[in-house]
Order: sequence, then C-alpha cells, then structure tokens
Amino acid sequence: MNLKFVRKHQCAIFVNEFNNPNFMKTIKTFFFLLTVVVTAISCDAVDELTEIDVDTTITKDLVITVADGKTTFSESASISIDNEQVQDNLDRIEDLQITKLTYKILSVSGTEDVIASGSFTAASSTYPWFSAGDSASVNLTTAAADGTVYEIEVDQALVDAFEADLRSGATATLSASGTVSDAPVTFTVRVTADVKVTVDAI
Repeated sequence: MNLKFVRKHQCAIFVNEFNNPNFMKTIKTFFFLLTVVVTAISCDAVDELTEIDVDTTITKDLVITVADGKTTFSESASISIDNEQVQDNLDRIEDLQITKLTYKILSVSGTEDVIASGSFTAASSTYPWFSAGDSASVNLTTAAADGTVYEIEVDQALVDAFEADLRSGATATLSASGTVSDAPVTFTVRVTADVKVTVDAI
C-alpha cells in the first residue's frame, strides 16, 4: 500500500472532521471542562495553602460552694480560646474540632464523702457529668484524692454551638449544676478541652 496515499487520506479525514461543527463543539466542550477542573484543583490547592491548623487547650476551674442546709448548686464561667492566631482570625474560622473534653475534681473541703450528681451546660448543650462507669454520681472526696479524670463524650451539636459562640464573640459560657448529698461543701472542678481550629489566614 502506498504510504503517501494513506497519509493523504488520513489528513483528508481529519480536515473533514475539523470542519465538522459537531466536532468543533465537542473540542470546545472538552477544553471548557478541562479548564473548569484545572481551576477547581488550583483553587483547592491555594485554599489549603492558606489554611492554618491551631491546636490549643482550654482550661477552666469552677469553684462551687454549697452552704449548710442546701442541696443544689449552680456555677457559670466564660471560656475562650486565648490563642493569638485564633483571636486575630475569628471571622475566618473554617472548622473547629473538640478532640477531647474532660473534667476532674481538683479539691474539696467541708463535709467529707459528699456524693454529687449533675450536668454541664456548654454552648447551649447539656451533658451529664459526675459519671464514673455505670454510676451517675461521684464521691467528691474520693475523686479529688484519686485525681480521677472523667471524659465527656463530644457530639457535633456541641462543636457547632461552640464554634458559633466563638465567631460571635470569642467566648462561650460553661455552667455546672446539680445536687449534693450533704453540706456545707466547697469543691473545685477543672474542665479541660483540647481544641483544633482551622483558620483561613488570607
């Protein structure tokens, strides 16, 4: 077979296809989609380069006093992320994760072996506390002496609410309320939250 004839025939076919409106439309569509994909990938890459992950720990002590003859308590405090990078970019927070939330009884004075039960309220979400294993209460004297750290399960509702509070003013309210079996008693509860914040620096 004559190679010149074959090449000439192939060129003729290509020219005919090139002049075909449908062929040109397909080529234009292909390059348009390719441009969209490349642009999207580039934007994602740039966005990732401008994101900063900040790992920080929030610690707050609640000093709770129950007077003689009383059995209930309620104490509140403001909590905030004091990290400078987060404070400077509050309006650019892209994500917030509470990786771990715990509390422990630091100290107790007054009546010994008081049994306490109650709940935490943080960022408009309420969570049981003073729970060890299957128990819904704790002996304050024993917990303080043992230095037991209790972990609170974190769900997405708490994360979303806490992030909203941070965006609006960089602080959230933490409350502890419940009952005690005897009084007078004063005890200190330390709440610790390990937080990962992603901010867009640009």
